[in-house]
Amino acid sequence: MVKELKVKQDTIVCQVCEEVIDTAHSPEGVKVLYGICPRCLGLENQKEA
Repeated sequence: MVKELKVKQDTIVCQVCEEVIDTAHSPEGVKVLYGICPRCLGLENQKEA
C-alpha cells in the first residue's frame, strides 16, 4: 500500500486517523513514521474490553 501524505519529512503520523502526532529527529532521513495517537489508542482499548 503506497499512499501519498501531505506531511513534512521526519513526522510521526497516527496510522488510524492520520493526525500528526509529533516530529522525529532522525539522522537517517526517514520521511514519515507511523504510530498510534493517544486518542485512537484509547478507542482501541475500549473495543477490546
